[in-house]
Amino acid sequence: MGIARTVEWAFVVPLDEAERRVSEALSAQGFQIEVAGGTIRGKARRALVKNRWAADVTVELAAAGAGRSRATCRVDMLGSKHYAVLDEIAEGVGDAAFDDRGLDEAVERLGKAGRLFGRKEVRHLRHLIRANERVFALAQGTYGGKQGVVVLTDERLFFFEKSIGRESLEEFGLASISSVEISKKLTGEKLTIHASGNRAEVKQVMHGQAEEITRQFRALKERAHAPVPPPSTSEPGVLEQIRTLGELRDSGLLTADEFEAKKTALLERL
Repeated sequence: MGIARTVEWAFVVPLDEAERRVSEALSAQGFQIEVAGGTIRGKARRALVKNRWAADVTVELAAAGAGRSRATCRVDMLGSKHYAVLDEIAEGVGDAAFDDRGLDEAVERLGKAGRLFGRKEVRHLRHLIRANERVFALAQGTYGGKQGVVVLTDERLFFFEKSIGRESLEEFGLASISSVEISKKLTGEKLTIHASGNRAEVKQVMHGQAEEITRQFRALKERAHAPVPPPSTSEPGVLEQIRTLGELRDSGLLTADEFEAKKTALLERL
């Protein structure tokens, strides 16, 4: 049909409640919907008043345990209003249904600077965070001459810039980042990222924000490379630790070689 964009949402409501909320939100926006087997499909005609092309939306829902659920949302349409469509659906679903994945707490840690993050900005960042990802720190700065937001999660560090008619995202997997450093001037802080032999700089960061990004990054790396505790003498204990290491590898906090080395060390102790 056109250009397709996909985002992941995490909900703090069970699957049936999430299905009801998403269905109602789509209907309220004028979508003709079909629901089958945990998948909701919606079609909307071109809206001249909103200057928006026709859109096809597909939402695949799944249970996530403990009364939670998640959704993979795909918007297929011409133009550049994909996120506007997602914003309207999310507003209809209601903020209370979403797992903010650490975003609200990260905004709170910004203190007074957090007031610069409006409700729309926070909601938009929610579209960029993966369902299994958690946010640990935020900052505002300039990258490549563009003013935007730096986001540190337990999987990656990314810079996002959005303005009228354009948007860009640059990301670095945590496993690829060898170090981050900061320098301070009266005009603000500079965050330097060393990743896979390359160097990237985020300038004009508000005081304290680059420092918080650096602190949280080091804590995440230390957690990923912490020594493996002595395994349980029982086989299930060792298998559980290997499973946990596999999750760290899949999230990017351990490389494949580090995973294999730690797994071998555990198995040798049996």
